[in-house]
Amino acid sequence: MIYKKSSLQDYFFNSQVAMTNAKNNEKIYPLISAYNMTTEKIDQGLTTLTLLMKLDKAKTIAHGKQLEARAALYKLLAEVHPVYMEHVNFTKLRCLKSPARLGRMMLLVPRERSLNGWLRQSDTFYDNLLLDTEMVTELETNAVTVDKLTAAQAKIAEVQKANSAYNDTKGIAQDALEARDALLAEFDLWLKEFIYVCKVALRNHKQLLESLKIQVLSKGYVRQKSEPLSPVQTVEVDAKTLAKKTKAAEVEKSMIAAAESAEVAEENEAGAMLTALPGNNGADSSGSESEVQQVVK
Repeated sequence: MIYKKSSLQDYFFNSQVAMTNAKNNEKIYPLISAYNMTTEKIDQGLTTLTLLMKLDKAKTIAHGKQLEARAALYKLLAEVHPVYMEHVNFTKLRCLKSPARLGRMMLLVPRERSLNGWLRQSDTFYDNLLLDTEMVTELETNAVTVDKLTAAQAKIAEVQKANSAYNDTKGIAQDALEARDALLAEFDLWLKEFIYVCKVALRNHKQLLESLKIQVLSKGYVRQKSEPLSPVQTVEVDAKTLAKKTKAAEVEKSMIAAAESAEVAEENEAGAMLTALPGNNGADSSGSESEVQQVVK
């Protein structure tokens, strides 16, 4: 990408300055138009850049909404999970001699780690528990009333809606990112041609090139022909070059690995949230075997 050492916003600014100055400068335009870099072509680049900046803004807004939806989801999850675990443990305590009841309420299977699995498990628990009037009556001795159970189930439904909203915003943000990146690649290819034409047309006018944000080294910085290296110096240079290439390869490999694991990390994030919540680790009040959940990343 041209101006690749700058931020994306600097890239937009520098590109806009370069194209605007090239079109409006009376000295620059005649020189670059001789290479078919006409006003119409520059206007096309400016139009593409304007659309690109709009897509980048849309991507930023979509990502912000995604973060807001995730925060709302985790807030609801943190509120309902301790209550759910309290109801689960009291139910297990009352069903020590009735494994069939535990089975109907999905309390004989390991606790789900994924958010979607946890939602299915918790919803099934409340559905079957509220249908068992005898069990509900027994739970009232521990102040677990029908109203509390119903309120907890309603909260689970809110988590389901929040999770669906989060997935929607996540998809919208991904689409916005892909649209921005596709147009960015197209514009960058056009800009490379524009910069190359300017460098050729203005090769004898370095100050004009600098007005287009195209850096030009002065004569004092022109690399002079160096003396031949000695055998020892050659080995040292080769070693440094190899080290740089090795480091670059390692960085590229780590970036690829990070990109591949990003989606997996996103899916495990909700599971990690569940694991970290109070009551989701250790033995429950029924004295049954300890249910330890560990998320391995």
